[in-house]
Amino acid sequence: VEWILDNVEGARADAEAGKLLFGTVDTWLVWKMTQGRVHITDYTNASRTMLFNINSMQWDDKLLKIFNIPRSMMASVKSSSEVYGEMNIGGRGGTRIPIAGIAGDQQAALYGQMCVHPGQAKNTYGTGCFLLMNTGEEKVTSKNGLLT
Repeated sequence: VEWILDNVEGARADAEAGKLLFGTVDTWLVWKMTQGRVHITDYTNASRTMLFNINSMQWDDKLLKIFNIPRSMMASVKSSSEVYGEMNIGGRGGTRIPIAGIAGDQQAALYGQMCVHPGQAKNTYGTGCFLLMNTGEEKVTSKNGLLT
């Protein structure tokens, strides 16, 4: 994000004027499905940007300042399960369908593989090897250098 703001002509001015927004893949999908009405991400995706503070559950103002990223361009962060907006199927007068769930890649896979209770874990092998465990409502900090 910092590189874009510093190297793409007009990007910083557009960001500071509220004309340039940042988000993750879910942000783009919801933006497109709501025809540009909703600019959001969820906690799982925000946490992977390295600009999100998992303790305060907000964009990290210190990091945004270090990288000179305007907070105004950041997507609003929501829970993974709530109604964010609606998409219209079938054009004008068509059926309105609520958008009510977002989850990031491996975090979504944890629930997709039915690890719905604290202590349950899954391991995914593919482009990488990802071990995730459901820790429940409480954040568990690793004593062995693992990512929380």
